[in-house]
Amino acid sequence: MKALVFAALAALSASTVAAPAEETIYELEFETDSNWTSIEIRDDAAFVNAPAGESMNVTAKDGLRSFTISPKKIHLRSRTRGLVNMNLFVKSKNNVLGLTICKGSPSSYTWIKSGQAKQKNDLKEKDHCEQAALVLQLF
Repeated sequence: MKALVFAALAALSASTVAAPAEETIYELEFETDSNWTSIEIRDDAAFVNAPAGESMNVTAKDGLRSFTISPKKIHLRSRTRGLVNMNLFVKSKNNVLGLTICKGSPSSYTWIKSGQAKQKNDLKEKDHCEQAALVLQLF
């Protein structure tokens, strides 16, 4: 009898514990006309490789000097101040992605967008960095 009550309590407690949110991979679009740009993730999400059947593309009007991608940060430097477009993939449990977007000069811009939202850094300030929150998916 005790074993039956214990099993029932264990099943009840297991069903009331919330399951952790499942990580989802989202595709983002990125564009800049700056000679250098960095995008840093401020939360527990991470940049990832393209999933099966998808590809990651980078187009730079005048070419790139360097391109570095890590789980938390992307940094690119172009040869000149020309247009750079790319798509990125991020894995996250949340539907909002906290980012810090930096650019090379006050007169340039950098934007990143998902299917739901777009964040643009076109500040004319010395710092050239802006904190942003990008909505990845609406529930």
